[in-house]
Amino acid sequence: MKEKLLQVKNILKRRIKFIRQPVRDYLWNTNFRQRVKYTKFLNKTKVKNHVILYEAYHGKNMTGNPYAIFKGILKDPAFRHFQHIWAIEEEKNIIPIYKNYKNVVFVKIHSDEYLKYLTEAKYLINNTSFPYYFQKKQGQIYINTWHGTPMKTLGMDIKDAALSDHKNIQRNLLHTDYLISPNKFTYEKLLQSHDIFSLFNGKIADIGYPRVDSMFHADKNKIRKRLSIPFDKKIILFAPTWRGKVNQETDTSRKLHEELTELKEKMGDEYIILLKTHYFAYKFFENRGMANICVPEWMDTNELLSIVDLLITDYSSIFFDFLPSKKPIIFYGDDYDFYEKERGFYIEVNELPGPFCTTIQGVIDEIHQLQIVKEQYEGKYNQFLQNYCYHDDGNATERFIDIVLKGKESENVIKNENNKKKILFYCGGFYNNGITISAINLMNNLDYSKYEIVVIESSELHDGKENNIKKLHPNVSVLYRVGSWNMTIKEWYQHQLVVRRGLYSKVMRRNAPKSMYKRELSRMLGNANFDIVVDFGGYNSFWTLLFACGSDKKKCIYLHNIMMKEYEKVINGDYKHRKNLKIIFSLYRYFDKIISVSESANSENFNDLHQYIDHAKEKMVYVNNVINYKHVLTMKDQKRLINFENQPFLILSGGNTELGVLDLKGVAVPQEQNINFINIARLSPEKDQETLIHAFAKVTEVEEKARLYIVGEGPLEQQLKHLVQSLGIGNKVYFTGQIENPFVLLNQCDCFILSSEYEGQGLVLLEALILEKPVIGTNVPGIKSVLADGYGKLIDHNVEALKQAMITFIEEGMEMKEFDYVGYNRDAIEMFHSEVI
Repeated sequence: MKEKLLQVKNILKRRIKFIRQPVRDYLWNTNFRQRVKYTKFLNKTKVKNHVILYEAYHGKNMTGNPYAIFKGILKDPAFRHFQHIWAIEEEKNIIPIYKNYKNVVFVKIHSDEYLKYLTEAKYLINNTSFPYYFQKKQGQIYINTWHGTPMKTLGMDIKDAALSDHKNIQRNLLHTDYLISPNKFTYEKLLQSHDIFSLFNGKIADIGYPRVDSMFHADKNKIRKRLSIPFDKKIILFAPTWRGKVNQETDTSRKLHEELTELKEKMGDEYIILLKTHYFAYKFFENRGMANICVPEWMDTNELLSIVDLLITDYSSIFFDFLPSKKPIIFYGDDYDFYEKERGFYIEVNELPGPFCTTIQGVIDEIHQLQIVKEQYEGKYNQFLQNYCYHDDGNATERFIDIVLKGKESENVIKNENNKKKILFYCGGFYNNGITISAINLMNNLDYSKYEIVVIESSELHDGKENNIKKLHPNVSVLYRVGSWNMTIKEWYQHQLVVRRGLYSKVMRRNAPKSMYKRELSRMLGNANFDIVVDFGGYNSFWTLLFACGSDKKKCIYLHNIMMKEYEKVINGDYKHRKNLKIIFSLYRYFDKIISVSESANSENFNDLHQYIDHAKEKMVYVNNVINYKHVLTMKDQKRLINFENQPFLILSGGNTELGVLDLKGVAVPQEQNINFINIARLSPEKDQETLIHAFAKVTEVEEKARLYIVGEGPLEQQLKHLVQSLGIGNKVYFTGQIENPFVLLNQCDCFILSSEYEGQGLVLLEALILEKPVIGTNVPGIKSVLADGYGKLIDHNVEALKQAMITFIEEGMEMKEFDYVGYNRDAIEMFHSEVI
């Protein structure tokens, strides 16, 4: 009775925790509360046709293209009835005059008002990006104006950028309906550097920047009066790029102050020198009571440029805006080499339309011979005007209004279209495993003149992920998930029930939050549409749920193994895949094709899983994995050797001496007088290296010259190493760990052996056959599909059979059928085309 009461008590505790969890999160987790509120507005508000929301630099000020567009629309009588919403971070950055306008409203970034207007304004205008929770709803028009022609690299092109630093800008661009660009160079670099050039589904308006109009039309006298600048003084604007990192502004800002002081001392009374700083540098000066030395943060830079006689800048895009004034520019950067190494440039300094100085004294010297500078750089100046400023005539805002608000046709609007079939893949996380290799091989064999291939991935990093993603074909676009899904409290409960129970019953299928899953795909993908989605990983329930509930034309999911055995797999006392597969099995019914990677694996999977799938016979098919035989044949010869203590070692990794340190990992070179067996597989229960090691220990009792190389990593590594030592064969078994190029070592060995309890296909078997290596494999699904018909020796899965097979190989060798890897690959690609495409 006590046990029953305790059981009931534990059940009640879990249910109370379940009920309380989202309420607690809503109260204490700002991000969760924000997403819940935003979702409520997404669902309830209606898009208002005459409302425009503007945001510049994440609400830091009212400047740039959004401000220029705002002024243009505000003064146009045709749009007098429009309401204008400005998203602002701090009230002090509101331009005072607009506080009195009845049709202009200011909202604080991330406030409830902001969330509401973000979902009901028809026009959304931004020059950077909206927050990660933003997603455009039907009826809204998102205009991204960006904020300059790039001299510095962007997105993925930034040399020291992390793999997915560009993810939220990438996502915002996918939501964009109109990308406003000052020139062809800018929109190409922006879209290419964010890996979406051919995927971008909006319109590109190559019309010039509205913000540049402000330089042409600004009231110069008014600006001088506002800044208390005498009319008889020439104006130098010092506008450097911000350097440093957030919360580390001190050193760079102090240096900037020193340089400004020296400039003022050396230039005398002829010039007034204005300092235009980055937001972070401005904060530094403001916090120290020195904001008076800077141009006010709220002042529009382009209006300011109208009164400037000379611009001093470094790598900032401000100089492109200033070029149409046809006044001189001096470039100053004492850290060019460092900046080039860390960030990189699209335009070299020797191409610039003005002298490039590396000291502040050099800048002063150039100012003193300004007429010579003008003459010397006239040709480059004109070339820059021609290449980058061909639309800067003061009428860009008018063109914007005509195209975006009035819907007029224009030859300057480009639709980046192609007729390729678009396929979206989730590849399983890009871990060091066979799924990753299979995905890379497949994508390196597709026809990119016919197909647009896109991979979607989480932005979290782990060992090997970045390196594996870099192996993808250069034509593959990679999208990264940023943030988390937008949901209601009700949807939270519904999703948690799905996670616990799957979608096996009609009740669960009816009550699953499918609209939330579709919404999340929309949040990540924006305007991008796909003909086919492929869950190539097959083990992650999050992505399987999204793909299963999406509205794409065709849905496919891969089964890389005997999935019921994977469901039952235990590692260190835990069921490795049960939690995810419990959900995934119930989702197979939503896919058009459920694809195993070998005929024998498909047969096993059909027997185990067909009851979960309507029309299983038609849907459950197999497609052999593609191999990269050219890579295998090339890499087998990339051998690096080193002698250590009079013994030759094969270098497996390392060897980078750039920092003066030699850090190598190597393994003893397989000797010709030995009989060298090799196993390449994850150190995991299904690969069953334990049985192999026991069998090999018995082989060494018969043949002293037998050696075994075990290549791979996994949860059983330490356990297997202990086993080897306990059997007294530590000097005959070599654990190499995961290595980048296993083909050199494989090529040096005599026989490949795979002792798996079960396999999907055993890709490494095919790679061994490419190198014409004798192969021994257990007679289990996945392996027998490869080795049948004489391509290797199939044996029973036990210690005695493995031992006898190795001894037979030592004594007699092995005859093998030649593997036609070219023909195999051709057939595998045809199978993929037939079943998936």
